[in-house]
Amino acid sequence: MKDKVSTTVSEDVVFVKDVRELKGVKGLSNKKLCIIHTDFKDINKIKKFCKTYPNLETWLACENVSRENVITANLCGVKNIVEYPLSEELVCELFENKKTIEKSNKKPEEENFEDLKGLKVLILDDNQLNTELIEETLKGLGLNLISYQKPKEAAKIIDTESFDLFLLDIMMPDMSGFEFAELIQKTKINANKPIIFISALSDNEYKVKSFGLGSCAYIEKPFDIKVLKSQVCSLLRTYNGVGRKIKNNDSYFAMVIHDMKGPVQAELSALKLMLTVNNENLSDEQKEILEDVLNSTKYLQNLVSNILMKYKSDNGKIEIYKKLNSFKKLVTECCDEVKYFASEKNLHINVSYKSNVEDILFDYEEIKRVVNNLLTNGIKYSFKGREININIRDDGNNIIFSIENFGIGIDEKSKNDVFNKFTSYCEKQKSVNVGLGLYISKQILEAHGGQISFDSVPNEKTTVTFTLPINL
Repeated sequence: MKDKVSTTVSEDVVFVKDVRELKGVKGLSNKKLCIIHTDFKDINKIKKFCKTYPNLETWLACENVSRENVITANLCGVKNIVEYPLSEELVCELFENKKTIEKSNKKPEEENFEDLKGLKVLILDDNQLNTELIEETLKGLGLNLISYQKPKEAAKIIDTESFDLFLLDIMMPDMSGFEFAELIQKTKINANKPIIFISALSDNEYKVKSFGLGSCAYIEKPFDIKVLKSQVCSLLRTYNGVGRKIKNNDSYFAMVIHDMKGPVQAELSALKLMLTVNNENLSDEQKEILEDVLNSTKYLQNLVSNILMKYKSDNGKIEIYKKLNSFKKLVTECCDEVKYFASEKNLHINVSYKSNVEDILFDYEEIKRVVNNLLTNGIKYSFKGREININIRDDGNNIIFSIENFGIGIDEKSKNDVFNKFTSYCEKQKSVNVGLGLYISKQILEAHGGQISFDSVPNEKTTVTFTLPINL
């Protein structure tokens, strides 16, 4: 063990074997780092020293770098704990890192980081010295850096704020970095965002566990600033580039689908006009052909609407406009619109309305979309010659709508997937379907404060039930 660090940094750093030796050190307020050897029996004196010199970085050197000692030291204002005997290389590397960072920040023209500007990165490390070093390393990239020392505080925002990258320490009080990563994966907006673990833990078991939690990289402390910087740049460019491409593709797709609305509506109007005005002049065969085309056009209209709604849902743009409307009228209207479609399979639709509730607050067009989706699915997946039963009641707080059909149904393993987007059983049913109806219906109902559930017995009966609040 050497009594002091190398002379190259001694002007900025002071090392003592005992906290009492600090009384004889001159110019402490001008130092950048103070390292105190301790067995933690003198922790109260160290705490007092930290309060006296709040602007001086204080490290502890001890034989036992345990979780308990790390927490105790942090509570006293200590920034870091290193192993004793003291590693001079660690101290030198800290200052070399800072020196290199300052040098690199003077020449931002060497590399263009315009594509990273504004991307949001969350840094989580219970040691403020580490978060500051990471911030200093990355500040030349133009990123939006948000740092936390307390995992529980950071956990409060990951459900509501979207991030482009997470930089996580592993050993922290109250919650480990692994536990925090598990919380990230449970969120809707950050579940698929990249994670880098930056830790002093070098055992392979920690690295394996980190990759099992979706980590894209594992960087050991003390880290090389060039490695960290390049890893962050590479990951952000990769993920952001893919995300931008997907977003652009989705926007173009939505624009094309939106442009289809007008022609589809015009075709519907023309077909209805022909069937109404020229009804007496049409033969039965002609009427049947026109009705088939009309039903196909209605399906196309519903498909266009579902895709547009899916795009709005994915981009957080679902807008619900609630007004007092008759739910009974809505159901009747929906049943009338699908009667030709149902007649093709010789299906009879039975409606039982056992609620005394007249008008309730809801978005007429969106709830109509839900009922149409359920009716269309019910008809599509029913055996020929059977019936579709719709039952409507209320429990005082909610309108309860259920629709049952008799057909192939869904097996037990697939029941949890029916409300996911692009889930379709068209191969089994030998039909055309992109699998958006139930997904969209769930989004609309949840936006109204309602719920939807699904139950099916293969080759027997399938029932879909949803609730819609009466008093909102």
